[in-house]
Amino acid sequence: MEHAEVHIKEERYKITEGNKKWAFGLMIVGLILAAIGYFTYHPHIEGLSETDLHHLSQKRLLSNLLVNGYFFFIVSICAATFIAISQVANAGWYVAIRRIPEAMSEYSLVGGPILIIVSLLGISTLYHWAHEGIMTEGASNFDALLASKSWYLNKPFFFIRMILFMAFWMFCAHMFRKNSRNEDVIGGLSMFQKNYNLSTAYMVIFAFTFSMFSWDQMMSIDAHWYSTIFSIYNFATGWVSALTITYLFVHYLRKNGYLQGIATDEHQHDLGKFMFAFSVFWTYMWTAQFLLIWYANIPEEVAYYKERMFGSYKFYFYFVVLVNFLVPFFFFMGRNAKRSRSVGYFVGGALLIGHWMDVYLMVMPGAMNLATDPSDAHPAGIIKVASQGIGVMEIGFLCLFAGLFLWMTLKALTKANLYPTKHPYIKESALHDVGV
Repeated sequence: MEHAEVHIKEERYKITEGNKKWAFGLMIVGLILAAIGYFTYHPHIEGLSETDLHHLSQKRLLSNLLVNGYFFFIVSICAATFIAISQVANAGWYVAIRRIPEAMSEYSLVGGPILIIVSLLGISTLYHWAHEGIMTEGASNFDALLASKSWYLNKPFFFIRMILFMAFWMFCAHMFRKNSRNEDVIGGLSMFQKNYNLSTAYMVIFAFTFSMFSWDQMMSIDAHWYSTIFSIYNFATGWVSALTITYLFVHYLRKNGYLQGIATDEHQHDLGKFMFAFSVFWTYMWTAQFLLIWYANIPEEVAYYKERMFGSYKFYFYFVVLVNFLVPFFFFMGRNAKRSRSVGYFVGGALLIGHWMDVYLMVMPGAMNLATDPSDAHPAGIIKVASQGIGVMEIGFLCLFAGLFLWMTLKALTKANLYPTKHPYIKESALHDVGV
């Protein structure tokens, strides 16, 4: 394939009035909807006291904050991880679109503190293991199984892990951005080598710390249950979402006249292949986790799926699988589909909704349950609460966080050239050809 000559120039993104309307409109509308949803939520569930019903309102509020806080934070961190993996792999093709995941990673500067605050406010409400007395022998709500995990599941250690892990990831993401922007000024290979060295350390540490982070934030909501595949499954959710947002941003920027002669259909095609491949990978992880638990049929393991497959969350359970696998499988396999803006917007939007709902399904069934003293009726000390549905509150918080993420990303795009002008592989990237 013959390529035109590559012209490297200064090109910065300029935030438009439309950008501001979308970002701030989503945040304002989202905040209003979330407030309406909270103040109009008056559940009436037979057998529950007024105190329990009041707790449900608080649980739903905090659960929504956790769903969105966690989802958008791991998307931003997976964007930084995409940069680190590409750097370690010595990849050249991605350099033309590198500044987009760099910009996405800047959301973590706001999203990280938000998630810490949500966890501080909600730990005793959302996490069964954090209830007062549950690990104290002799207490009316004592749980021997959870007490055996107290060396790991305790509030001080929970927050120490959370803050240390997040601080490390955010620091590395900051340094990736800083070194990349400095490279535009000084040139040479020094910044490239710094990012390479940092990326190698980041990848090793990230692999272990993200595993524990997902156990803490998501899996410990259902603290009697565990899965050895859960952490890589969580990573797949954040990874596909980060790739999808990068893909959509490339389409958007090219449509508006940016990255001309730098990012091409070839980059769009490769990002589309990543989205398709890792959607299949996500499905593989989902199936592996499900089948191992299903055919073993151990009561304490199948309880997690029983509530989601056959209970009031059944619709969301099957919706997640159908959207996250079948939509890319049937609509995004072909070469032309990956390069089509209309098909890309449809598949990208479906994947983001599907993976957001995946996190929703990790949180809500466990977090909305109520704690009680163990009895014959409730041997685990948990009162199961049926799904409260996706309503105004859920839509509101999704819009609020999506608007914040969009604004942080767009603002970050204005801080540097839209592509690294002095990266050693920038011309290679601009001339990238997938070969088909």
